[in-house]
Amino acid sequence: MEQELKLRILDPSAAAWEKITQYPLLALGAISPLPFHALYYDSQEGMLQRAKLAYRVRREGQAWVATLKAEGHSTGGLHQRPEWNVTVSSSEPDLTVFSESEAATRLAPFLETPLQVILETRFERRESRVNGADGGQILVALDRGEMRAQGLRAPILELELELVSGDAATMLEMGAVLCRDLPLLPDDESKMSRGLRLAGLLPSDPHAMRDKIPPLHRRDSAGRVLSHLLIRQSQQALTEAMRHASADTPEHFHQLRKSVRSLRALLHFCRPLDHANRLAGIRQALARWFHAQNIRRDHEVLTAYWETLAQETETEARPLRHWLAAQGARVDAQHGQLAAALLQLWAILLREELQSDQDVQDYVERHLQRQDRKLAAAGDHVKTATDFHALRIRIKNWRYVILALGALWPSKDSKTLLKLLAALQETSGGVHDADMARQHLTGLATSRKHGLAFHAGMLMGYLHARESRQRKKFRKHWKQLESAPRPWG
Repeated sequence: MEQELKLRILDPSAAAWEKITQYPLLALGAISPLPFHALYYDSQEGMLQRAKLAYRVRREGQAWVATLKAEGHSTGGLHQRPEWNVTVSSSEPDLTVFSESEAATRLAPFLETPLQVILETRFERRESRVNGADGGQILVALDRGEMRAQGLRAPILELELELVSGDAATMLEMGAVLCRDLPLLPDDESKMSRGLRLAGLLPSDPHAMRDKIPPLHRRDSAGRVLSHLLIRQSQQALTEAMRHASADTPEHFHQLRKSVRSLRALLHFCRPLDHANRLAGIRQALARWFHAQNIRRDHEVLTAYWETLAQETETEARPLRHWLAAQGARVDAQHGQLAAALLQLWAILLREELQSDQDVQDYVERHLQRQDRKLAAAGDHVKTATDFHALRIRIKNWRYVILALGALWPSKDSKTLLKLLAALQETSGGVHDADMARQHLTGLATSRKHGLAFHAGMLMGYLHARESRQRKKFRKHWKQLESAPRPWG
């Protein structure tokens, strides 16, 4: 079973390439590049692809190597799949060269199928072997070149860490260091899947099909179940980070923040199981990243409000919209710092799961009941915008934990509760947004930039009026929450 962590190079500049090749941990400084030329084959109807098989013949230096890869698992940049390699005499397709029984069985239905080239890659590779702290070994492969499919071309710029021996956690820890120091980000896509997407044979969004939530078994250890959920959510956040880095849109940014917020809520919920406080540094790193992105989030929210208001009042939107966009654009996405924390969390939990004598249902329901009491007490005394913001954070944390663990209560009760919590999150958010607008726009509204000042004043007035309505809606939903059934009741 092949296990490799694939890292996409985000910066194509010569300076970034030099920094990567000379990075001491990779041991590539004195390595000369080798030329690689690969041809990927399938039938005209894509029969191998439908069977979840990938077949290529690649020239590696002076030798041709045929490779068959079967369906595996790829998430958070970690690729795990069965693989068979055979040295061959030429680039001509020949499925009969795979004599190993499992590979031969998988290929048996296709031995007479005419094959054609569907993808071609040409790149240079620098390769080294690095010893891990646990005594294992990691194969480092740095690739630069291009792929061609259906007359189209796309660059290849990536670093692969393949586990030769030892623990996968060592590979993830190495990836964390590299993402922290270099312009790298874990990537779920293989060269072949990128090529198929280039050729229009896969969906245009490489992350369009996400994994289904695995079932939860109520009597399993709380430590084990929650460890697996934390790993899965860290993988999802890594996928969203790559998606955002590939296309920096407000929607992708929102999805990334939401995945990190959900992970932070679950980390906080699991804190009593972190007896040695091993995850404290991860919690702090994720909090720093999240808070650093708040300015961009605030200005994107204000932009959305302003576009709605400008349309309703037939006002020119561009001057204020451009000003808001410029403020948000100053914020560094810090993808590398985020990826480093997520990979480190994954590695820590692979080495040792959280420990608990309770089963997951008992632990979850006891702690949700405790959070329920604290939430009720906080809601009874909320008055100021600061109070609303603190309560909104409690509501979000509670909601995200229930969403992550919803499979424990497949009843309508959890759906009703989640719907109410979503409404409370939205209305308390409206109160917070009015306060946030005052923080960001007051200076502009009193400036000498008359057009911008007038529009900023309009937006502040709009949000102030909306705030009153949101407070009333909040109280209505809060009364409903007090009497709503809990799925664990």
